[in-house]
Amino acid sequence: MTAMAGGTAGTGKGKSKSGLNVREQLSNFSFTVPALALMAVFLFYPIVYVIWLSFQKWNLLGSPKFVGLDNYSNILTGASQGDFFHSVFVSVVFVVLAMPAQIALGLVLAVLLERELRGRAFFRSIFFFPMVVSFVAAGVAFTWLFDPTLGYFNTVLANIGVTLPDWKHDSTWGIVFVVIMNTWKVVGFSMILYIAGLQGINAELYEAAEIDGARTTWQRFRHISWPLLIPTTTLLVITNTIGSFQAFVPFYVMTQGGPAGETKTIVYFIFSTYLNRTGVACAAATLFLIFVLIITAIQLRVTRSSDNIY
Repeated sequence: MTAMAGGTAGTGKGKSKSGLNVREQLSNFSFTVPALALMAVFLFYPIVYVIWLSFQKWNLLGSPKFVGLDNYSNILTGASQGDFFHSVFVSVVFVVLAMPAQIALGLVLAVLLERELRGRAFFRSIFFFPMVVSFVAAGVAFTWLFDPTLGYFNTVLANIGVTLPDWKHDSTWGIVFVVIMNTWKVVGFSMILYIAGLQGINAELYEAAEIDGARTTWQRFRHISWPLLIPTTTLLVITNTIGSFQAFVPFYVMTQGGPAGETKTIVYFIFSTYLNRTGVACAAATLFLIFVLIITAIQLRVTRSSDNIY
């Protein structure tokens, strides 16, 4: 009888503990429901809807008509082929120029402003301030300051015999000036993350490295700081690459995709195509999503391999 009672009591405790775990799991899950609901409405549903529209012929009027892979064929081999691949090329060029500039300049600023420096907080604020300015405001201000004919800097430089290139009508200089504006706008994000990474490195590692012969600043950075900043660099490479591929507002405000569509990025192509050929635009957006996922997977693979080396 005693053993049976003990067994019953033990079973009761087990059920009670199991029930408590279930209630804790349900309670924890309930906190994620609002976030999951927002993601379902504003992320997953739009993605599924765009993929569905990519198989339809629609111009925002009437009802969509299923056309199979015609929209994809139009993009890859049809009338839109040249515009689509050119927009992909422009986006790749922009990423190749913008992403390394953002990361390299952010790292330099972080190394300089992580040291004990008078007015350090002020300079950090100055370089981070553009992050709180909208891309529209930044693009308009930059266009006004660097306008090839009436811009403030062009007027000042003209007094000393220097003339800014006509970047509004030159596709090469146009994308360069957009890169400069975009780098000024977002470099503060890279700087702050690198500063956080540098502050998380144990000072004892630098002391040990100095004992082992790494006495110069460059040696300590190369053998201690840089390897330990690889996770931060990985995050920045992925986020800056995706952000650069999604660039639209800087080009819309500063160059309007010109001249003659020479600075039209893939997102700009989707935007300009959507009203008249919605299905084609959605097919381009779907291909763009797949492309970004592939690039992200490759970057993760490469950066993880580099992390293993260190």
